[in-house]
Amino acid sequence: MNLTSPARRGFTIMELLAVLTILAVLASMVLVAVRSLDSAAMSASDLARQRQISIANSQHAAGNDSRLLHPRTEPDDGQFNQMGSDPLYDLSGRTPDELNKDVRTRMWVRAFNDDAGQRLESLDGNTISAERPSALSDGAAWEYLDGNLDTYRSPIDSSKRLRSYSLNAYVGVNMTADDAYFSAGNPLDPYGGNFIKYAVGCPTMMGVKQASRTMCSIAEDDPGESGHPPGRNFNGFLIHPNQAIGEFENFQMWYDRPGLWDPTRINLSNMDGSTTSLDVVTPNLPSILDSHRVVYDCPEIRQLQQRLLPGVLEFRSADDLPD
Repeated sequence: MNLTSPARRGFTIMELLAVLTILAVLASMVLVAVRSLDSAAMSASDLARQRQISIANSQHAAGNDSRLLHPRTEPDDGQFNQMGSDPLYDLSGRTPDELNKDVRTRMWVRAFNDDAGQRLESLDGNTISAERPSALSDGAAWEYLDGNLDTYRSPIDSSKRLRSYSLNAYVGVNMTADDAYFSAGNPLDPYGGNFIKYAVGCPTMMGVKQASRTMCSIAEDDPGESGHPPGRNFNGFLIHPNQAIGEFENFQMWYDRPGLWDPTRINLSNMDGSTTSLDVVTPNLPSILDSHRVVYDCPEIRQLQQRLLPGVLEFRSADDLPD
């Protein structure tokens, strides 16, 4: 009996193409999943570092007569001198020198050059200055962050700066946001001096009415101006509490830009030690918020405005209109 094996048939071109297509689809799905996991891991690390900053703020207050870290990174001694001569301001018996000393003592980062040494350097040989490690180690937050440089930098940050995070400019201050000075005689103030309503001091936790909704820290992006490379974040994270597009746009209070290296979310810490992720829903938001002094009304900015000092700073009420 003659047994013969059946003829072997190879794969057709169509079958091979089908297999390759399936493999390509699976590979792309795996790649998307890996990228998603990597993004989620970096976001979790970002939130963990910001939580450490919030806890450090509370620890500083516990050991320093309830006084919080100050959001400034450079002093401006002239501010309190001007306030002291303005009848709109009440320094509560404190002298400008006392207030200036208090700010310098509590600055969480000291990013300025003085007799203590050079804390700044040029970035890539350009005019935008960057912070040296000493700017962080000389700051009031250093001992509460275990002397770890990495805690100051977001793992999502794509720049070369040492520090990604800024503190809320409305918390930890003696008089107003970043202890800035607003006068009834300021020709740039269309409120005719009514901006004084935002001169709310919050040097201690007593001034924080809703700790779980009040921003402590946020990743800030300074993209640089006029083609310069990105530089250090200057002072606290500051945006106008109420200004909307089309509303007194000739008076543009400095608008800082959140770090949008992750285009899906904005991470921040709260004053109670919790963390929050705000969803980015505005298309092309990074390109829209491409510089300081921009007035742009969007859900992300409105949510950040509401987290500056809730329960103290009213958000877009009739009282915010000029008299």
